[in-house]
Amino acid sequence: MNSTLRTLNIILALIAVLIIFGLGYQTGKRYDIAVDENDKYVAISYSVNEQKMRRLMSLIDNHYVHDINTDSLVDKTIGFVMSNLDPHSVYLEKKLSRNMDREMKGYYVGIGIQYVIYKDTIVITHVDKNSPNKKLFKLSDRVIQVGDSTVVGQAAERVGDMIQGENNSTVELDILRDGKRQTLTAKRGVIPKASVTEYFMINENLGYVKIARFVSTTAEEFSEALKQLKKEGMQELVLDLRGNPGGIMSAAEKIADEFLTENKLIVFTQDNQGKKEFRYATNRGTMDGKPLYVLIDEGSASASEIIAGAIQDNDAGVIIGRRSYGKGLVQREISLGDGSKLRLTTAKYFTPSGRSIQKPYLNGIEEYNRDISARYMSGEVFNKDSIKVPDSLMFKTSKGRTVFGGGGIIPDEFIPIDSVGYGRWYYEHAHRNIFNTRIFEYIEQNNKSLSKIKEEHFIAFHNPKELAEELLAKINLVPEQFSEAEMMNFHTFIKATMARFLYGESAYNKIWNQRDPMIQRAIELNQAN
Repeated sequence: MNSTLRTLNIILALIAVLIIFGLGYQTGKRYDIAVDENDKYVAISYSVNEQKMRRLMSLIDNHYVHDINTDSLVDKTIGFVMSNLDPHSVYLEKKLSRNMDREMKGYYVGIGIQYVIYKDTIVITHVDKNSPNKKLFKLSDRVIQVGDSTVVGQAAERVGDMIQGENNSTVELDILRDGKRQTLTAKRGVIPKASVTEYFMINENLGYVKIARFVSTTAEEFSEALKQLKKEGMQELVLDLRGNPGGIMSAAEKIADEFLTENKLIVFTQDNQGKKEFRYATNRGTMDGKPLYVLIDEGSASASEIIAGAIQDNDAGVIIGRRSYGKGLVQREISLGDGSKLRLTTAKYFTPSGRSIQKPYLNGIEEYNRDISARYMSGEVFNKDSIKVPDSLMFKTSKGRTVFGGGGIIPDEFIPIDSVGYGRWYYEHAHRNIFNTRIFEYIEQNNKSLSKIKEEHFIAFHNPKELAEELLAKINLVPEQFSEAEMMNFHTFIKATMARFLYGESAYNKIWNQRDPMIQRAIELNQAN
């Protein structure tokens, strides 16, 4: 049956193509068909301008006095055209398109190492648990050559490109280990890249889930995280979307569905013809009616804002943090036939109350990109009252609460950025990389003892007092200049950064979350209910 239906669809598609080309012949226009990321057809009509471009490229190819790579020229031209549209319509060249496809599917192909640049050299910090090279590399291995190419002094992105390759292939790396040079043959493999990067119980009732981005596997990962947390007694949830730039819209819709009753509106879109499409919650939600706290900040964009907007407008939870990024444009990814793609904005999305949360972009990309820094300059990230939104952008939630559109989701509970408690020491010195460099050096010097400590024991018991005191002296501060809270935050920052080098991002989050003001506010609200 499925085979018959598929054959019928192919026949109908071919008939449609023949009709389009027939019409094109009659009208003098040329037509074509492209395919988007959902394997849906996109009709294309060619104009006189298209013929002009074809002739231009043919003339350059055949008559220009110098040899020139017209493929590169076409890439640059398309990139220029796209840069003159909105900030989120982009051209993906073949290699970038391939890498983005892999990322959206929740994996990458590589050797599975994490590293930092230290004194112009790639230094391995840890190996991914899913890497085929788990026993091959060690902390502090310095990569000095990849294949036949020396990589000392090269940018990390350039080295990453050299290390990547086809699945099941190998690559030779020359490393320095304990001062001795040796050649290692690493195997490339498919490395799963989790989008749900963290989940655990904050206390006996309150769970925590961190989503870093939305890919094709996110909904399944999230469902599995909920299942495990429920086994541990979870009744309420903190959903952390801070710094999440978005991704696949359908994944966000499925996650919002977990918290909304059947037939509640999640989001709707509107295209350039005014056509609207609506997405509603189903009866599959497993957390409907459970207390929910959604954490957002200025790095939460697109699909993250779909979830935050749906939860806020339906009064299904509390939004905690700072105003989100403000991306309310919907992109459709369309293949150009040679492996490259366009990510073209084809619609706007709106929250259930009718809010567009897209911030202005008609004054150019430079001003658009300055928006976040402008929030710092205006004081918005330090004081909610500095957020200026006109009354014309006022909307009402399902229970009649006032919310605003016009550039991001404004949280119900505002947490200023300086309440993170870094203090002046962080803002004045972090950009100089003093802390990370010295912390890494300390780890190298104490590698033998630190490598024997299990992650859970490090998180529970390690005291970074010695290193913290040294770093305080390095920036000419003494403990007396700190409040008790600042001192605790400083120690936590040192310990969390050490954990990131030793065990990865998950360990960093587990330690820093103990001092995280947004999580602490969620706990306070939860206990008050």
